[in-house]
Amino acid sequence: MKIHETATIKAHTNKSGYYNLSLYAPQIAKAAKPGQFVMVYLDKGEHLLPRPISIYDIKEDIVTLVYVEAGAGTKAMTKWPIGHSIKILGPLGNGFTIDLLGERERVAVIGGGVGAAPLFFLTEALYRQRAKVDIYLGFRDDASSLVKPFEGFADNIKVDIGGFVTDMLPPNPGYSAILTCGPIPMMKAVADYAHSHNMPCQVSLEERMACGLGACKGCVVKTMVGYQLCCDDGPVWDSKEVKWDA
Repeated sequence: MKIHETATIKAHTNKSGYYNLSLYAPQIAKAAKPGQFVMVYLDKGEHLLPRPISIYDIKEDIVTLVYVEAGAGTKAMTKWPIGHSIKILGPLGNGFTIDLLGERERVAVIGGGVGAAPLFFLTEALYRQRAKVDIYLGFRDDASSLVKPFEGFADNIKVDIGGFVTDMLPPNPGYSAILTCGPIPMMKAVADYAHSHNMPCQVSLEERMACGLGACKGCVVKTMVGYQLCCDDGPVWDSKEVKWDA
């Protein structure tokens, strides 16, 4: 269910270049699932198109998003004060499928850069299902603000700075599933790793979006069944469904 909601900013902090934007948005908070995202509408006169941002966390009526300053739109967002009201649309897209993971099953959650942000909401959900979660995160520079919240929800956490997150993965993993979000080259490497060990893998892709509703047809992803839309058919796919070299 797609919900238009006017949200109030309850907290807005900059942690080493990663902005945490906490919004009072009770309707979306109640409906959202791990891996989904929202479209954030900028103030009138700033920019025309909304910005898609993954859901980082939900606590009761508060939806927290994590973003980085990547252009004029997100730069305008960094100026928003506490108490400011904005319009958001969500929850959008198809998230991670974790319902079939049973208690005590071991799962690998692998993230790169700001792609680690939506994996925290996912890890919390896995923790509630009593899954055993190993976290692998890779960054170009210090990202302790994104790493620390995972503590207490995962059995093991490994972090690589400036290298390749796949270098940390064990040679004989035995995971029930691998769930990943990050740069395309990283996710392709993770998918290859999963396939070589005959393990299911879900990937959360990112494409430029103008509407988030599937109307503009701008966020296409080439899959085994043809072109699909990241906003509507994704952003999460089984890794075997994606044509990585297309």
